[in-house]
Amino acid sequence: MPLPMFPAQILLHTDQQNGQFLFVSNDTEGDDKVVEAHPYPDEFRNRFEAQDDGGGNVRLYNPATGYYLFVSEGERGGDKVVEAHPYRDEPRNSFMVLEPDPGVFVFLNPSTNRFMFISNDREGDDFVIEAHPYNELRNRFTAIPAA
Repeated sequence: MPLPMFPAQILLHTDQQNGQFLFVSNDTEGDDKVVEAHPYPDEFRNRFEAQDDGGGNVRLYNPATGYYLFVSEGERGGDKVVEAHPYRDEPRNSFMVLEPDPGVFVFLNPSTNRFMFISNDREGDDFVIEAHPYNELRNRFTAIPAA
């Protein structure tokens, strides 16, 4: 099952950390928003649109904020922090979507050669989404159609 593409809106869910949903938080690094995960499925800021970037990859757009996910230069524990900003055509916004198992997706950022994953780092009660060069279970997400 391929990743549902725009105009479909999806929730990105991980079974790691007892089940978490990605969202664009109000926490900031400079002018950018930190991407985090929490267990609450019904928040509008959890919704994403997978948009074709014109080069065979996708941009993950958050309609609640008008921001795009990207792999930042900021680090926590040696891993890059995934953040969101309003710039549509930034190369760091592109993610190659891999499907290791049916309906399970891994997002590789080709400009950094890092996989998006749910980290153990926290902002308050939420888990920070980061990117690292290792392909492991924490990188796996499912896409749930938003109601």
